Amino acid sequence: MAFQGSENIKFMGRWNHEKNRSCASAPSAYIQFNANTKSVSFDLEGDVRWRFDIDNKPVVYFTTSERTVKKLAAASDGENHSYRLIKVSESNPGEACLYSVSLAPKGVFGAKPKDSNRRVEFIGDSFTVGFGNEGSISDDESKVFEKTDGSKGYAFLLADGFKADFQVNAVSGRGLVRNYANIVPEWPLEKLYDLTEMGIAGEPNRENAWDFGKFHPQVIVVFVGINDFQGEPPYADKAQFKAAYARLLEKLRQQHPGVKFLLVSTKVWPNDDLTPTVQSIYDEEIAQGRKDVEFKVLKTENQGMLGHPNVYDHGQMANALRPILGRLGGWLSR
Repeated sequence: MAFQGSENIKFMGRWNHEKNRSCASAPSAYIQFNANTKSVSFDLEGDVRWRFDIDNKPVVYFTTSERTVKKLAAASDGENHSYRLIKVSESNPGEACLYSVSLAPKGVFGAKPKDSNRRVEFIGDSFTVGFGNEGSISDDESKVFEKTDGSKGYAFLLADGFKADFQVNAVSGRGLVRNYANIVPEWPLEKLYDLTEMGIAGEPNRENAWDFGKFHPQVIVVFVGINDFQGEPPYADKAQFKAAYARLLEKLRQQHPGVKFLLVSTKVWPNDDLTPTVQSIYDEEIAQGRKDVEFKVLKTENQGMLGHPNVYDHGQMANALRPILGRLGGWLSR
């Protein structure tokens, strides 16, 4: 593991464990541990907005930039409690790095939190990130960082509600084969997806390939394509998009035998090409005899920043997907 004491910590999401630190760029990546202590200190680095939980309840938000040690009050009642530090900001900029977790004098770590028997992955873009969900459509673009909270996004709400282990592998502005306004065309989501840290794609001298054997989801929510077909044209070639989508599903089936998929779409402007395209992908899967796929179209008001779903929308999205996800995972109460 990366640093002394990390054997007591559960890492959620994709993390790079280096010699003296652990780093992640994915939204909603977090660490969790049990401890009996009066305070907790985190040695952190990166332009990141964090949420600190005690017993899965939010206690405080804070922001880091350069490397710093953040000391936070713990439950301090002489009992063992669960602590969680969540990266709620976007995959970009860069990455979040953790060098150590320290307890107060006489503080003691408890047993490492157990893995859940429920596992889900979310693949997507800004809608899955939770981009600007705490803001309004009238907010200035400069507020995106402080108004993005992945822990209030539909993906986190769903996974946390089911008490499932999860990954959110999403980057704002990225399409499966064509990025929004054709930004960084060399790094579409199809290529980024194979990386541990999508936020440092192309950075030299960094080991960044993801080991798919580290996490095997039972259900994968695929919500991609908004940026392929929205913004300024030219848009993605539909045949190319469908071929890439099929490749992604086949790759995931090979990596995770028995996995099930929830394909998601929503309305895009100006042509609304995404939903009929994903519908046709779904129809082809069913025609091939696949029984591991379901499809859902989400409707949102998009009153968050830059026309994105706000916190209310994310709650509604989670509500719409919850019964389908629960059915696919076999997690519904009987």
